[in-house]
Amino acid sequence: MSIFRLFTGAFLVSLVLFVALVPYQLVRARPARNANAVSYLQRNQKGKRVYTNDDLPPSDSPPEPPAAGDDASEPIAGPSGERVAPFVTTPMEVVDKMLEVAGGTPKDVVYDLGSGDGRIVLRAAEKYGARAVGVELDHGLAVESAERAKELKLDKLVTIIEGDLFKTDLQPATVVTVYLLLQANDRLRPVLEKELRPGTRVVAHDIRIPGWETAREEAVTIGTGTHYVYLYEIPGAFRKPAPR
Repeated sequence: MSIFRLFTGAFLVSLVLFVALVPYQLVRARPARNANAVSYLQRNQKGKRVYTNDDLPPSDSPPEPPAAGDDASEPIAGPSGERVAPFVTTPMEVVDKMLEVAGGTPKDVVYDLGSGDGRIVLRAAEKYGARAVGVELDHGLAVESAERAKELKLDKLVTIIEGDLFKTDLQPATVVTVYLLLQANDRLRPVLEKELRPGTRVVAHDIRIPGWETAREEAVTIGTGTHYVYLYEIPGAFRKPAPR
């Protein structure tokens, strides 16, 4: 009987120790497991990507712009979109000043966003021998400018895209020209900051690009009116040097 009591007592003591120690070991193990989980999340959870122009190094050979199709008198179909500015022609004196300020050369690829009747891209090709791409949402204007390029035998240099300027690939551009409303320029700004390569020049007619700093400003007087041309350089227009 004493042996039975001794055995029963030892069993009860062991059971009590087991019940007491197992939760303690589980509590000790939990932080390590949590730490491993945090480490796993830190390794596998990526934050929102912040774009900088450093993603696209300077290059003398940017991506090729779209080429005209078999029928160069027809614009290339681009992404559909909404009209963001009325069609108002840019006087040729201002066109020449915009391209002059941009420092156009035969090596350039000039994109005119909202190209209207195509006068800027036609002039860039005719005067500077540059490849030029006009982006115009209006079907009639896009067809008119494509036909004009063929008439002037500039269709090998000039391409017209009938589509939305906000959805057009701008990476091939070395020069971008705009004559849009302030709200459209503000909406376009992050697109330009994301897609344009370092060294690209942006030239705006009359309406500034909000938040950007100009590299040069020119006034063009025509009759009793004055037009303004604003030159921006990428990335200096929006990236300020780090303080020392």
